[in-house]
Amino acid sequence: LNLQGLVMMGLYLLGAVTALVVATVLRKGLLRGRTIPFYVELPPYRIPTGRALLRGVWTPVYRFIRRAGTVILLASLLLWVTLTFPRMDIPSAIAAQGEEAVASYQLQNSAAGRFGRLIEPFFEPLGFDWKITVGLVASLAAREVIVATLGQIYATEAEADNLSGLTKILPSQLQTVHTGPGAEAYSLATALSLLIFFVFALQCVSTLVVMRRETGSIRWPVTAFLFMFGLAYIASLLTYRLTLWLAL
Repeated sequence: LNLQGLVMMGLYLLGAVTALVVATVLRKGLLRGRTIPFYVELPPYRIPTGRALLRGVWTPVYRFIRRAGTVILLASLLLWVTLTFPRMDIPSAIAAQGEEAVASYQLQNSAAGRFGRLIEPFFEPLGFDWKITVGLVASLAAREVIVATLGQIYATEAEADNLSGLTKILPSQLQTVHTGPGAEAYSLATALSLLIFFVFALQCVSTLVVMRRETGSIRWPVTAFLFMFGLAYIASLLTYRLTLWLAL
């Protein structure tokens, strides 16, 4: 019952309640009409065997490993390339400021950095800078990719066998990228806005592909993506502005 657990539970409840509300609205509007009853035969409950438990645990673990070893890995490699190239000639004034300034200059002028700054004005009302914007674009492959994105952008380093190191290093680095004296890179309003965005946004290409295959039409995947993106944008905007207002 710590803060992280309560926030995560709140996000799940928010998504579930919103899904019920949206389904009710669509049922009375766009999708109104006669529906076919849905029947599911429930088998009798029995105490599961050890084999059934192992199979039930291994199946989702294997699916995630396969996904992490394909989609997430390929997306991370592609992201590294776009964050590293093209290599720039560093101006002498930047080089004189040290390695951190050089790395920042190279990052901002990389392919991903340029694209992120190009679309940054669209996401700026949500409290997102170009770095988060790059993460949002990369997470279209799978929402977990945003973790790898921020890790690569901020050059986060943690020992492979020490996962707690990542949770300590990343927040400290996020708070040391200042826009001014004493200013944190990301405020509480930005963090809440980002969490709310991921509750609603359809950040998963594989889901869209399955939807396209199941419906036999491109119309429903496009409609679902645009609708959920619009819902995520509005919810994040309201969250960001409300949090800033309450902090005054």
